[in-house]
Amino acid sequence: MVINETTKISTLIKHNVASVEAIAPINAHFEKLRNPVFRKLFASRVTIRDAAKIGKTEVLAFLTALEAIGFEIETKGETTIEYSTMENRLVEDKIKLGMVMTLDVRPILNRGNDPFTEIMQTISVLEEGYVLELINTFEPIPLLRILKQKGYLYSVKKTDSIVKTYILKGLVEKEQKKIQLGSVKKVSLSDLEEQRYNFKPPFRELDVRSLEMPMPMVTILRELEDLPEGEALFVHHKKVPQFLLPELEAKGMSVLISELGQDNVKLLIHR
Repeated sequence: MVINETTKISTLIKHNVASVEAIAPINAHFEKLRNPVFRKLFASRVTIRDAAKIGKTEVLAFLTALEAIGFEIETKGETTIEYSTMENRLVEDKIKLGMVMTLDVRPILNRGNDPFTEIMQTISVLEEGYVLELINTFEPIPLLRILKQKGYLYSVKKTDSIVKTYILKGLVEKEQKKIQLGSVKKVSLSDLEEQRYNFKPPFRELDVRSLEMPMPMVTILRELEDLPEGEALFVHHKKVPQFLLPELEAKGMSVLISELGQDNVKLLIHR
């Protein structure tokens, strides 16, 4: 298999499960890939280049390790993604003016919880032109992809143990914020059921209400991997999966949501 810095980690593992043991020793961050739950949740979103940025290492280290277990390397040169001078300057100007709100998500992660909802809620109340200083131990690349798609500017500063991501709200064209491939819509249960039967049987159904986080998201994404065109997935969930929705939109999927009460949410997901 030919690979380069844009190859997804999940693609490597799917082709050769030995990729996990090849990557894990590169950096302590990658030891988590040995955990199947973590692997299912993050490997499909992260490329070799992304992983190198998260682990503060070089793409070449990945490619060399993977070449040793039989992968063919397209190029051994590293192409890094730099933040534009304008992004850095705009963020720096706002920081100097004190137009900053800080959110440290490390305690949330230490409790084993997903900080996505709190991050997005904080951004939603952030005034236009202000910066959110997000403090973490690694660069939140999947989150930044979502924010970039929504038109936010951001800049990242790293030390040995802390990563500070500065997210600037506003100062982009309104139309950029509307970029969206899929769609999410809240509907009544009757409307959702009516739409459900517009798809050809057999009807795929999934109940994730009894699963602990992050298994609901992992299970749904796994089920959607081989969902054919013209079919839909009907999901019983305890809550609206806020972190999953942007991921599905980016994949061009549409989601109908019916909130029936506490711990009772129905989702209909289709392409």
